[in-house]
Amino acid sequence: MTGRVTKKRWTARGLARQRVKREAWGWTRQVNGKQVKRFNEAWSYQDAMEDLQEQEPGVVLSVVTLGALADQYLAYKLEKGKRSLKEDTRIIRKQLLPYFGAQVDVRKVSAAQIAQYERMRVGKVSVFTVCNELSIMKHMLRLARKWGYVKTVVDIELPRKPEGRQRYLTEEEITRLVAACERSRNPHLAAMVVFALNSGQRKEEIVKVSWAHINFSTAIISLYKTKSGRPRGIPINADLDRVLRALEPDPAKRIGPVFKRADGRAWGAIRTAFTTALERAGISSFRFHDLRHTFSSHYMMRGGSLYDLKEILGHADIKTTARYAHLSPQHLRAGVERMEGLTSAHKSAQSATLEPVAQSKSVDSLAAPVAQVDRAAVS
Repeated sequence: MTGRVTKKRWTARGLARQRVKREAWGWTRQVNGKQVKRFNEAWSYQDAMEDLQEQEPGVVLSVVTLGALADQYLAYKLEKGKRSLKEDTRIIRKQLLPYFGAQVDVRKVSAAQIAQYERMRVGKVSVFTVCNELSIMKHMLRLARKWGYVKTVVDIELPRKPEGRQRYLTEEEITRLVAACERSRNPHLAAMVVFALNSGQRKEEIVKVSWAHINFSTAIISLYKTKSGRPRGIPINADLDRVLRALEPDPAKRIGPVFKRADGRAWGAIRTAFTTALERAGISSFRFHDLRHTFSSHYMMRGGSLYDLKEILGHADIKTTARYAHLSPQHLRAGVERMEGLTSAHKSAQSATLEPVAQSKSVDSLAAPVAQVDRAAVS
């Protein structure tokens, strides 16, 4: 028996006789020559897959094309609320499907084809872009195995990424930039920049932060929608506390977005205003995201903990945070200084053991054998 998971779309009449588009995930399978179907509007793709397997544990899934797998992959990411959905959709529609073919059997995708794709793309785009595209392909094929479409996954070795940029501002540059932002026509620019420099948050996190996320009693900003998908808390230091309180001195009015327009909506783009402020400050080759690098770099140079920084930045892997480790010579020196006394204590104990012997013999008699050996070696 074979079966396949699919999505059904149709149009029905809703309230006031209006036509409403409807859709539902479900499955179809062949049983004794007859087709059996089951759909449910409340199901996700995964729900339909699990129900199919429960109905017939031994069912063999039918051939699935790469295009169908891509649709299911994007639906899966939508259900998970992944922030990269828009970019993944663009890569799949514009690059992967045109090259490999939307109608190709997913079981026919070979390691050789993927290697050829990599060689073709490396000559046109950056290594970072190639890694992103191959990562999506790799994830799609891993899910294909999980969902029962393929038995094995071809080996996809991602190209080695070069070291990411580490641009950060000096203290003098920070002073110039903040002063330039304070002269901007954008009323929120200076506060946003100070926010980033004292918290290490990403621009999209800062733009969307709400007063409901800020607890002045505990001095914590709680983030729930993050890049990694894991909630995290950001400590509020004295500088950031002053900026936040100045934005809205009246606690009763601290409602909705922290950075908002006159009509209450969240503030929009700041790219033009930030670029202008950089030009006024005489700072080149710098992006708003580099304020996050600036926070991280100065945090480590002031003796901060690498593991604490990982939690503040919300990195999933300590390896990502480790690129700032070399900026903390004082912190490393403090660690090495903890070892002081280890060898000197051993030397003192050794001297104490030898002291009675030294009293029983003269210095010349102890040194003589060494001198004789040295003369013999020289001669």
